[in-house]
Order: sequence, then structure tokens, then C-alpha cells
Amino acid sequence: MQPKAIYKFLLSDYVKVSKVSIEDMLYDEQDILRSMDKIEVIDFHQTLEVNGIRFWCYTAGHVLGAAMFMVDIAGVRVLYTGDYSHEEDLHLRAAEILQFSPDICIIESTYGVQLHQPQNVREKRFTDVIHSTISQGGRVLIPAFSLGRAQELLLILDEYWSNHPELHKIPIYYASPLAKRCMAVYQTYINSMNERIHNQFANSNPFDFKHISPLKSIENFNDVGPLVVMTSPSGLQSGL
Repeated sequence: MQPKAIYKFLLSDYVKVSKVSIEDMLYDEQDILRSMDKIEVIDFHQTLEVNGIRFWCYTAGHVLGAAMFMVDIAGVRVLYTGDYSHEEDLHLRAAEILQFSPDICIIESTYGVQLHQPQNVREKRFTDVIHSTISQGGRVLIPAFSLGRAQELLLILDEYWSNHPELHKIPIYYASPLAKRCMAVYQTYINSMNERIHNQFANSNPFDFKHISPLKSIENFNDVGPLVVMTSPSGLQSGL
């Protein structure tokens, strides 16, 4: 259900920011609206069959709602997936470990031959650089895609600020209308996240940030002193 909730936001954003003339665009807002009714929502592990081909999906981690699809064609099992993560982060479950091996695996492979640092090491490097920059009176600009990484980094920053009272007067802004719209989905689908988020949600919604504000317009931007701004890579390039 989560991908359908985010789908309209992502494609509508493409229409909005596209620099291509209207005659050359692949689709417009009306095409997106018409496509919504054609989406059939399925649950993880729910098996469907179409023309003798069976398929079901597993949690992939990576971003909210990401799925790995197992397709069974005449007894041959093909695992088809984009990005996945076997490491649980601050809000998402890790990708599921399959109970059997597929016969064929079709997979996104950008980092297929690379080893990443452990998550706690990456997070410490991230927060150390930000804290050091702020302490020297500097400003931090963080490029992050509006879906997935932005929400994870905002959780990290909000928790770090909460644990460091000396930073409470330093503002953090996220300047992305798309990230703001996606945030409403994240605030809704808490049940699809990990136990850490479930436990926090018993007291308050972890995506109702205490130290982070959306930057609605440049007029609301207090351009004085050290601060942190997160926006999309295109926002850093083209401005707000």
C-alpha cells in the first residue's frame, strides 16, 4: 500500500520539475490520476497467479514499501528486485532472508562489489562532521533524495540534537516539498517499520520532529549564524 501512496507524489514531482516542453513529456498530471485506479495493491507474501505465472513479494528494506518479487514460471523461480538492504536502519526492517534459493536472480547492482562501513560508523562520521562544522560557526548543506534517505537522515539528526542540548538553538531545515509530502506517508505507515519505531510510537510519532522544520519559502529562512539545511541534489544546484 505504501508504494501506491508515494507513487502519485513521485510522478507528479517529475511533471512539475520537468524542463521538457509539454508536447514531448511522457505523461502529464491527468495520466497519473487515470493510472491510480489501475494499481492493484497486494500484501507481502500474498501469492497471485496470472496466466499460470505465480508471484509473491518479500520486504526489501532500503525504502518504505520496497519489495523483492519472486516469480514462479513452470517451476523455475526468478527473484527480481531493485535495491535492498540486509541491515536494519533507524526506521526500516532489514530485507527478508528467503527460505529457499531462486533459480535466477535479477538484481540492481550499483554496489554489488563494494563493502560499506557499518551503519554505526557511517552515522558517527556524519554527525561528527556536522557538529564540528556547527561548532566553528559554519553551515551544513546536505543533499538527500526526498524519499528514503531524507527520512532516515532526519531521524538521525533529530535524535542527535535531542542528545546534545548545546545544539538546541541551531536550526535544522529540510527544504523539499516532495519530502514534506512523503513525510505524511511515513507518519501514517508506522506499522510497516521496525520495532524501534513501534516502541517510540507508543509515546509519540518519531516523524513529528522536535528540532527540524520544513522550509516553506525563502522568506521563512533566518539567514543568520550556523544552521543545517537538507534538500534535494537539484535544490542545491538550482536554488530554492
